[in-house]
Amino acid sequence: MLADEVDAVIGGDTHRDSHALEMAAPNGGTIGTLAIGNDESGYADAIAWITENAPGPRVVIGLEGTRSYDVGLSRALQAAGFLVLEVEQPRRADRRRGKSDPIDAHLAALQLLRMPTDRKALPRSDGGREALRILLVARREMTTATTRQINRLRALLLTGDDADREL
Repeated sequence: MLADEVDAVIGGDTHRDSHALEMAAPNGGTIGTLAIGNDESGYADAIAWITENAPGPRVVIGLEGTRSYDVGLSRALQAAGFLVLEVEQPRRADRRRGKSDPIDAHLAALQLLRMPTDRKALPRSDGGREALRILLVARREMTTATTRQINRLRALLLTGDDADREL
């Protein structure tokens, strides 16, 4: 498990405007929490907080949705030399004390600690995988738009009068 190889983990619950972070010890105990804005200033605050409060150099960060709201934070942390992994959103059954950003950040940290060391989920937000995803989405959208236009033209031909069909 990852808990055997780290000094601390940081779990993050990310949103459009802000992120909640929790630093946890290998035993799952909370070392500290932090709320930051989703901007360059917030990223700098997170890096400074991690650097000042981490009990050792082996720190792993787990964030939800590395292709979404936390792509900026993920990139900033990776540029600062931290290992960033992707964690899944917690299931409702795991949220025994309700839904809140600090609870979700804590659950992300716990999920990291339980992660097998040979199955680290690296962020999918950059590189060839993301480029391929973007191309596939664009292709799907173009196919859908083309099909809609063909269907409109067919409908006009079927419902139009004889003069329209001769054009």
